[in-house]
Amino acid sequence: MKPRLKFVRGSVIATAIVVLFLTLSFAYVSLIDRELEEQTYLYLSEVGNQGAQLVEAKVETHLQDMETISKLIEASGKVDQREMLELIKINAVKSEYKRMGIVSLSGELMTTDGLTYSVSERPYFTEAKVGKVVVSDTLADYSDGKPINVYAAPIYRNNEVVAVVLASVETEKMKNYLEVESFSNQGYSYIVKANGDEVISSLHPNSVGVFGNMFKVLDFGEMRAGDDMTVVRQKMALREEGSFSIRYAGLERHTVYQPLKINDWYMMTVVPTQVISDQTRRISWYSFLLIGGSFIVITILFATIFVFQDRAKKRLERIAYVDEVTGGNNWQKFKLEATEVLESKAVTSCAILTFDIDRFRFINEEYGHEKGDLVLKTVVKILKERMNKQETYARVSGDHFAILCLCDERDKITRRIKEFIRVLNVEREAIGIKERISCHFGIYIIEDKKGNLEKIREKANMARIAAKTADNHHWFFYSDAVRKKIGDEKEIIDQMEDALENNQFEMYLQPKYNLHTNSYCGGEALVRWRHPQKGLISPGEFIPIFEQTGFIRKLDMFMLEEVCKVLKSWEAKKHPDISISVNISRKNLNQIDFIERVLSITNQYRIHRGQLEIELTESSIFEDVDRVIEIGQAFRNYGFKMSMDDFGSGYSSINLLGNLPLDVIKMDQGFFNSRINREQNHIVVESTIDMIKKLGMTVVAEGIETKEEVEMLRKLGCDIIQGYFFGKPMSVHEFEKQIFLKQVIFGEEGKNGN
Repeated sequence: MKPRLKFVRGSVIATAIVVLFLTLSFAYVSLIDRELEEQTYLYLSEVGNQGAQLVEAKVETHLQDMETISKLIEASGKVDQREMLELIKINAVKSEYKRMGIVSLSGELMTTDGLTYSVSERPYFTEAKVGKVVVSDTLADYSDGKPINVYAAPIYRNNEVVAVVLASVETEKMKNYLEVESFSNQGYSYIVKANGDEVISSLHPNSVGVFGNMFKVLDFGEMRAGDDMTVVRQKMALREEGSFSIRYAGLERHTVYQPLKINDWYMMTVVPTQVISDQTRRISWYSFLLIGGSFIVITILFATIFVFQDRAKKRLERIAYVDEVTGGNNWQKFKLEATEVLESKAVTSCAILTFDIDRFRFINEEYGHEKGDLVLKTVVKILKERMNKQETYARVSGDHFAILCLCDERDKITRRIKEFIRVLNVEREAIGIKERISCHFGIYIIEDKKGNLEKIREKANMARIAAKTADNHHWFFYSDAVRKKIGDEKEIIDQMEDALENNQFEMYLQPKYNLHTNSYCGGEALVRWRHPQKGLISPGEFIPIFEQTGFIRKLDMFMLEEVCKVLKSWEAKKHPDISISVNISRKNLNQIDFIERVLSITNQYRIHRGQLEIELTESSIFEDVDRVIEIGQAFRNYGFKMSMDDFGSGYSSINLLGNLPLDVIKMDQGFFNSRINREQNHIVVESTIDMIKKLGMTVVAEGIETKEEVEMLRKLGCDIIQGYFFGKPMSVHEFEKQIFLKQVIFGEEGKNGN
């Protein structure tokens, strides 16, 4: 009996061991299934977040666009529906909208493509009429029945809504933003309302296409995991997120649902279960096969499982951490790697750099988005090749990048930045970009490695913004001074509108002196900000900020009106006729109604147009030559003079100079600066003056401070001098005393009467 007992005992033990291993095998495989399922939901949630952010950003951009157009219409003072319609026609042509229109308060719509119909019963009109900026659910277009989404914003006059501006977008275009480029391109997204009604369906072949109501489709499905349909309905009604797995239309799918910040919309992000489960099933099959063989094979089995698990994780990590445009690191990967580096005791010094590509929008518009993406890929390629061990990088968004650099020596960091810019411009020639590419960097040398990475990046971004607003700076290191500069800029932005309304901006005039008549012949209008607490603020502190925010457009018109007031005053006082030049920003050149606004102001004061000189900088002229020719010809036809300021400060195309409608060329003070007596500089100045005069234009020399420079320029045939030698910028009252009470400064004897 003992052998039999031993056999039975051994069989029991063997069976127990087999059962144990089978149980452990089942448990382990189930654990893998759950782990992969959790990671799938986690990543699917991240993908959904990205898709939601993209849709929200697109909708928010359209809403801001509509709000901006509404404010422009309000600022124009137009009250007639047809006049308002004229203001938005160019926007309608240039934008991606299907059509745009103006709706009267009675609900009558006039569109930019000539259609008229009533929208009084449309919910978006009702909401916009009471002051809301809204986007509609998917509607049928009255004109062709196609599905559209409508953006609407109220137009105010004296704080009351007088009309509504709207723009429609074909829902089909929105579908392109829902394609989930992940999970082997098997995933997709669609948008529904909280009650399940379809807003935007998906074009993906795995989707069910147009479905009407999501719940009606899913109610026929077989629920596998996660929230059941009752819970889904309840959560969506409460604007909560969740997930579930269900089989319908012949396919089992993982679904994550997340509320959008738009109406009561929900983003539904879906991936077929098969995409993830295939690999899990292979692992399970190998597990059972190896367990049934032997304990030795079991060991191999576990090793194999670990290998496959590692591969699965790496695959998911690639999906989650790779930038879809460049193939490089995204911000999530950067945070992961940077955190590991910062936690390492071996790393003692490091810095984070953030940078963006200047005028990247121009590259996209001029060369197309494919070429723009190629530039981004080139940046990533250069960064990859130049990252040291443990350093990392990422494309954060758009043309914004971040770098973790294991160095805290400023000289080394700036040398690496210069080398990066050099290589980038070598590469951009190879890909066909003609214009030089420059970047602005913000650098923060990390003091506390345990600090929050987002806050660390924020400090680098503050330095980058400071570099962008500073003159001739391509990088800034973060410091208390930078933080103060950002704060000061915000203070200026917060106060600029009130300053204009409260007449804190003053016009100063700097005299111009005619070398042929030995008399003052005019002045240049320059703005000063007399702050009630800070006193007189230099233009260098606020003009770049006004340029960046667009407020410079209002300030230009203010200065133009101040000049007109002074010219009219001098006419009434019977002072001699002299001209005043007024600077116009490039921001105004792109405004459709720029010429009309100038004419409106000058006609109001009935000035002699020949006394007003419209001054454009060299850089703004050569930024859009065709537009300048159009504007210049129009103004000259109306009797104004046109002037180019800062000639020679940049890279002028001299061959275009003869084609420009200009009366005056102001040579930049860089031509002089105490170097005019050098033979080479003397030749350059003489040749430039001779060339300008042969083109029939008047020559003005800026920044002249010494008598020697004046006499030299007199001999070279220069027409007019402007600079401290004949007067600094001064108040209008001081200008009148100096100019109209004392005309002659140099007589034949060469006496200085200034």
